[in-house]
Amino acid sequence: MADVFVMGVLGIVALSFAATGLFALARPRAFGGSLGLVLDGASGANEVRAQYGGFFLLTGLLAAAALAGLSPRPWALIPIVVVFGGLIFGRLISLALDGGFKQYRGAIPALFVIDSCGFLLALLALAFEMTWL
Repeated sequence: MADVFVMGVLGIVALSFAATGLFALARPRAFGGSLGLVLDGASGANEVRAQYGGFFLLTGLLAAAALAGLSPRPWALIPIVVVFGGLIFGRLISLALDGGFKQYRGAIPALFVIDSCGFLLALLALAFEMTWL
């Protein structure tokens, strides 16, 4: 059962991260707009392509490689835990500083749920993979 769970987490992350990365690489202004960002010229587009496009696409490919048995699953799960953990940590800090959800628009409120669930599921999957459990 744990094996199916871990493979499911890797599969969902592989698909969602690859799709996110490809969208950010191909259409950085539309991607930024969905997050409430306004990109100012080529520099903004470059940053979205690098931070969201490249990072998410390669992390998704790492998850796919682990899913296919080409790399150890913990090697993919550790960066996934770090990505989701960093995202939800930053969102919670922002939530406290911004005084709640009232100012957020677009996809941002949903990303609180997605990042929290992603962090917890990836952390649980990593725990199942660790030999000391």
